[in-house]
Amino acid sequence: MEKVVTRGFILIAIFIGSWFLLQQINWISALHLGSYKKIELLKKAEKELGEMMILEMERDNERVTNDFVKESVDSLVTRICNANNIRTNNLRVYIFENSEVNAFALPDRQLVIYTGLIDDTKNAEALSGVIAHELAHIEKDHVIQSLSRELAISTLLTITGNGSVIKDIMRTLSSNAFSREMEKEADLTGLAYLEKAHIDPKPMAEFLGLLDDGVPSGLEWLSTHPVSKDRKEYILKRINAEKKDYQPIIAPSTWEQLKDSL
Repeated sequence: MEKVVTRGFILIAIFIGSWFLLQQINWISALHLGSYKKIELLKKAEKELGEMMILEMERDNERVTNDFVKESVDSLVTRICNANNIRTNNLRVYIFENSEVNAFALPDRQLVIYTGLIDDTKNAEALSGVIAHELAHIEKDHVIQSLSRELAISTLLTITGNGSVIKDIMRTLSSNAFSREMEKEADLTGLAYLEKAHIDPKPMAEFLGLLDDGVPSGLEWLSTHPVSKDRKEYILKRINAEKKDYQPIIAPSTWEQLKDSL
């Protein structure tokens, strides 16, 4: 009997120990997120989650309908994408009337840009830098990786149209969803995108350099991207000093007209 009890305790100890070890494993990394995305169920969940988020955004914000504004922003996105072989057939860009200086990526290859960001950036190159950064998040699958880290996979697969849940997830994605490693990867990938598109990346570094002076009120995009204050410095160091063939994206007069149209 004593042996049976002892064996029972050993089995319980093994079970608890195994359970503890399993809990320490990042299953998203261990099983490779790419393989998950090939599963139709998760792809469907990502698509539905993206659709629900946009619907929720439209309940709280007006979408910009001005064709000039949309076409001008689309021209920036298209130039970056074409130069870097980024698929545009399933990439959707939404511009919302919101005074927050913010832009963020949503599930299912969706990019949200607030008019506050367009209004606050000094030139089209700075805006392109933010766009390139967010496109990097999309291309590197940071969105679904971060959601999978924050939420159980089972939760992602069973989320319904619960407005409060969707808002919480959007709040996460528009604030501090990404790790510092992901943010730095998006910065440097975005820099590479700009250089391949012949867009001067220095305005991007200058915009991020606002962190060095403290974040002014309203600059949500900066305050919610948790990267150290040397961000501007490491971007400037990685800029190809020999590259001089940068080309204007849009004429200064067009840029001013864009801002006046908001």
